[in-house]
Amino acid sequence: MLAFVKYGTQPFEAELRDIPRPEPEENDVLLSVAGCGVCGSDLHAYRAAAGYEWVKPPVTLGHEFAGTIVGTGGAVRHFKEGDRVAVVGIQGCGHCATCRAGDTNMCLDRKVIGLSMDGGMAAYAVVDAAYLVPIPDSVDLAMGALVEPISVAAHAMSKTVIRPGDRVVVSGPGPIGLFCGLIATLSGARVVMLGAGADAETRLPLARQLGFDVVNVASDPLNAALNTAFSGAAPDLWVEASGSPQAFTTAIEKVRRGGCIVIVGMYAQSFEWMPTMAVRAGLSLHFSYASVSCDYHFALNLIAEGLIDTAPFTNFFPLAEADAAFKAAIAGQTIKPVLVP
Repeated sequence: MLAFVKYGTQPFEAELRDIPRPEPEENDVLLSVAGCGVCGSDLHAYRAAAGYEWVKPPVTLGHEFAGTIVGTGGAVRHFKEGDRVAVVGIQGCGHCATCRAGDTNMCLDRKVIGLSMDGGMAAYAVVDAAYLVPIPDSVDLAMGALVEPISVAAHAMSKTVIRPGDRVVVSGPGPIGLFCGLIATLSGARVVMLGAGADAETRLPLARQLGFDVVNVASDPLNAALNTAFSGAAPDLWVEASGSPQAFTTAIEKVRRGGCIVIVGMYAQSFEWMPTMAVRAGLSLHFSYASVSCDYHFALNLIAEGLIDTAPFTNFFPLAEADAAFKAAIAGQTIKPVLVP
């Protein structure tokens, strides 16, 4: 079968390869992949970015995927051939106290499908049945590739309570930031979406299309924009989804006293900041990583009920054009490339 494989440890050492179709073991299912999204972590692995040295080639990339079960191991009881499912990307050990508490994303022995083991950028993929979520018939199966990023946003937004009329800033108009903004608007918040120069071509126009106030911090005065959007009041909540140290420190400065900051972005470098300002302002600071099964169910409900339209986010690429999809994502020419076998 065709698969997009990271075969080396150097930047861009990834290519399409013809590899044997995998076979499910006792607790696994075999999926016919309908669509697999290209995530930021896939791009980091593709570029051999710092912090991704633990990825051990060769590995088929991809953890944002959905498909149809076409085979099952002998011990699988809750799924059968023909079932439509999405895959939970992070897999805990299932036995430790953290996993038993439902926090599989925090397991010390967690693995990421598509980085720790072969993933979904292929015609077929093997997945442990414990990490499957049923997809309703009303949801386009290829769009199931967006369940994972929506679940990550849902997990981040569950860190705080959003009330009607709340003033929310989201820095970073990538898929996670945009979905965080949409979830905030569903709770009645007014959202200002911040981006930089590189976001001006695709991401900020989509943010405006989705109904957000939009600020390009490379060219627009931030203070004036926030004052206009929020009638001079400070933000109640700031969601930092960009991984920008400057955005993090700006959030500390701008959020109202007693306000909240949720950090869901990944940072490529360390930086210094003085916590005293946050302490004196009584800020709540939350960090959010990935998601768990209940967040996937929440995300699927949003899609199934028409509360989030996934179509504006996606550009479909044949699996055979995986390299082009990665390059388009790096160039900022697409929000969410989805590879279709």
